[in-house]
Order: sequence, then C-alpha cells, then structure tokens
Amino acid sequence: MRLTYGGSVASSEEHLERWRAAGILDEAAAERIRAFERDSARSQPETGDREGPGILEALIYLGLAVAAVGVVILVGTSWEDLEDWARIAVVGVPGVLALALGAGLRTLPEPGMVRGGHIAWLAGGVLLSGATAVTGDSAGWRADDIQLATGLVATILALALWVLAPAHPQVLGIGGAAYMLSIALGGRSDEFSFLVAGISLAIVGGAGALAVERGWLEPQLPARAVVAAAITWGAFSAGFDEGWAESLVFVASAAVIALSVWRGGLVYMLAGVAGIFGGLISTITRHVDEETTAALLLILMGALLIAVVTFLARFRPWVRTAVS
Repeated sequence: MRLTYGGSVASSEEHLERWRAAGILDEAAAERIRAFERDSARSQPETGDREGPGILEALIYLGLAVAAVGVVILVGTSWEDLEDWARIAVVGVPGVLALALGAGLRTLPEPGMVRGGHIAWLAGGVLLSGATAVTGDSAGWRADDIQLATGLVATILALALWVLAPAHPQVLGIGGAAYMLSIALGGRSDEFSFLVAGISLAIVGGAGALAVERGWLEPQLPARAVVAAAITWGAFSAGFDEGWAESLVFVASAAVIALSVWRGGLVYMLAGVAGIFGGLISTITRHVDEETTAALLLILMGALLIAVVTFLARFRPWVRTAVS
C-alpha cells in the first residue's frame, strides 16, 4: 500500500512509524495493522500486477503470437493433406504445450512472467477448444453437436483455469466460453434462434453478476465488465428475432443501471447506458420508415443521452452509494 504525504509517495510502514512516533498509534495497534495488510495481500486474487510490463514479458507475448501464426499457417497450407489424427494433433498439442508453458511461467517470481503464464493459459484454452471442434468434425458429428461440445469444453477449461488462478485473462476466457455456449444453444433449433442464444447469455451474465457481487468471482473489475456485457448484449441479441423480445434490452439495461447505483460500479452504468442506446437505435431503424421522423428521433435521443451523461457527471450516484 502506498500513500501520498506532502506531495511525495510514502509506504504504509513509513506512515505507521510517523503515527506511532506522534502518539496516534501504540505499537500493538501498529502491529495489528501490519498483520491485517499482510493477510489482505495474501487474500487478493493473483494478477501479477505489482510491477509494470518489461522486455521479458513482451518477448513472451511475441513468442506466443509467433507460435500462433505458425499454427495458423500450418493449418492453412497442409490441412487437406493431413490425416484426422494429425489435424487434431496440430491444434491440440500446441494447446497442451501452452498450458504447460503457463504453469511453468507462473512458478517464476517475476510478476511479468506470471502475467505471461495467464496469457499462455488463455491461448491454450482456445487451442484445446479448437481441437474439440476438429475432433467432432473428424468423427462426423452434426454441426450443432460440434458447437455444443466445443462450448462445453471451453467453459470447463476456463472455469478450471480460473479456479487454479483467478486472474484477468481467465475471467475473459470464462466470458468467451459462455458466449460460445450460448451460440451453441441457439443453434440447436432447425433455424438459429437468437432468442434462445441471447436469453441464455443474459441468464449466465445475471448469475455471474450475483457471483461477482457476493465476492465469488474475481478480479472484480474485469468480472463486472464481462457479466455486464453478457447481460446487455444477450438481451440485445435476443431481440434480433423481433417481436416481444425487442424490449428485453431495455429491461436488462435498466436492471444493470440499477445494479450500478446499488453497488457503486461504474462499468455497470456504462454497459446499461450503452444497452439502452443500442436498443433505441435498433428500434427506430426497424420500425420508422420515414427518414425525417427517424432523424428527429435520433436528434432527440442524442440530446437525451447528453442530458443523462451530464447528470451522471454532476451527481455520480455510484460514488455516493459506494461511500455510504
């Protein structure tokens, strides 16, 4: 923990010494504060963010990118000539190696290497999910069964890696896997159902929001962003089938905004406002044929959005709620 004093940055230990010397704290109270800070540091999710990125971390990312491009080129040039087992291996083996690399990097003391390990795990999860799709295709599965199996494998891998190390990339992996799974559920019908896919994603997002606010899903900031996007985008995409589902984005966005005010989360507010704005644009372009009327409505919406932003900037209800 770093605090500012007199224009300079001081550590918490320096402040404790000053307060103890001034008689504000006794040694017993200072030691309790030190113990509390040590316990808090150990209980924080592992993110590896204590230091900024360095050249070694950049080289790790470059190596991952180069290897990924190599896999893409190999698949693109030799795919038709490969046996089924070789197709699975050319995607699956790099995925397993990426997971092993991530595990190895996470054992190193440098925070940059830890972050690189999390990125390697994310890449490994993507590759192994792709290997699942290749396996299903080689076995002659139906397209919707391949999508479902790939979504399930991606979700299980993302959750397992998050349990091992709850970090930003793993939270993003959970969000991507949930989106894949919702697409797979929407594809189970004879014709793709945006309603099923969108509502499934919004439900997963709602469950995720509950987990975040109960402290079960961390780190909090990326988790809030992922679940807010899942709720609003899920409700918005459900309306692609038109009919009553078009109103879902307004209900879901209003709920996300209410959650922002209640829990003091700015990212919820941004997602909710974006959802309502997108829903209004979609509704107008679908149901208003007269161009002048549509233009006037868009002007009115712009003015309304400016008014809302001005209100939020002036009163910042999430800050007031968080402080109270």
